[in-house]
Amino acid sequence: MEIPVIIVAVLMFASGFFIMSWMMRFRREETFIRVTKPRNILSLTLLRGLSNTINAPLKGIPYLKVLQDNAQFLKLPIGALELMLIKELLMVGSGILVFVMVSPEWGIGAALVGFVLPDILLNAKVNAKKEAMLSSFPEIVDILDLCIGAGLDFLSALRWVVEKSDPNPFVEQLEIVLNEISVGKSRTDALRDMAARVKMPDINSFTRTIVQAERMGISIEEALRNLSEDTRATRYQRGERQAIKAGLKMLIPLMICILPVILIVVAGPVIIQFTQGDLIPGGGVVSQ
Repeated sequence: MEIPVIIVAVLMFASGFFIMSWMMRFRREETFIRVTKPRNILSLTLLRGLSNTINAPLKGIPYLKVLQDNAQFLKLPIGALELMLIKELLMVGSGILVFVMVSPEWGIGAALVGFVLPDILLNAKVNAKKEAMLSSFPEIVDILDLCIGAGLDFLSALRWVVEKSDPNPFVEQLEIVLNEISVGKSRTDALRDMAARVKMPDINSFTRTIVQAERMGISIEEALRNLSEDTRATRYQRGERQAIKAGLKMLIPLMICILPVILIVVAGPVIIQFTQGDLIPGGGVVSQ
């Protein structure tokens, strides 16, 4: 009876793991090409149909909104219901596998790990993408400032940046803004939607600066120049905070890895000699 259960658990865990690994390999410039392959279309169709059948009662819960936002930000070809199905496959597969082969207590822990593992991977991808966006943000703002100062309007400057700049997450978001504006959405709404997708203070400041400059009739060039100066000052302060935190973070490996070795090298011979009685005159033997 245990062998079929183990086989089913292995298949469920492997299915969830390989689907998650397959999606994590997606790159922005290859997403459309990969998804349009026939086998990928069939796989996505089966995954969506199964997830809609199993997770239909879960629609509307706030947690699915978080998964959907992460999927859209990473431009994954699936949504929240499909991600929830992957989490369920990993949870049930790993839980049953460890439950049968190890113990029930470890099986419960393995099920929790299997359920949380996709969230860890998604959050790591989202944070890495936001860090890359944050590092390229000041340079893109400077380029926009230079383009507007050279005589281009804001939309033409955005289009020039998207076409000429190296691909990065912030340029990707600006491209989405241009596409939304081209299909009829207003510039203000498109920028606000970008800020809502990214949820970063710097992007919020960028959006607020452009919207207020447009509404109040202020020169966008001057507003972007001021924003660039503020962004670079914030970036410098963030670097100082990271440098201060680095010293504190180094204490952990220092105390766990380096300090015990130093104590062993320095105090080890003394302790050995003391236990053998070499440090006490007469070999540590008290004469009667």
